[in-house]
Amino acid sequence: MTRKFLMIAATAGVALATGLVMTSPARAQSGTVAAAMSAGTVGEQADGYLGIAGSVSDAVRQEVESINIKRRAAYTDLAGKRGVTVQDVAAATGCQTLSSRVKPGQVYRVGAGAWQTKGAGPIALPGYCATAG
Repeated sequence: MTRKFLMIAATAGVALATGLVMTSPARAQSGTVAAAMSAGTVGEQADGYLGIAGSVSDAVRQEVESINIKRRAAYTDLAGKRGVTVQDVAAATGCQTLSSRVKPGQVYRVGAGAWQTKGAGPIALPGYCATAG
């Protein structure tokens, strides 16, 4: 793990905790997306974006896309301020999200792997997330 990524992860962690990355529009979810997350058809991913894990309505799909667009805009803004890539900020934020915001029973995905359901214990994070939790 590079020192640069550790610094990005720390920055993303502070930004996530203070709401700088996941601003209200980027975090905001309607009842339909929240219900889809509870049902296991929408989940968080290690890349910092929401993903579709099962069959969802067009309205849910469009809202997930809208949330992801807002997230990318927030990541782009922070990346520009920090002089790092959008992917680095998104991944660092994804590490924080997986370690602190995914609730038991919700689905998540690490990399291109299969969707998994969070149990009572912590999520096994990718190696680059070692200091995210």
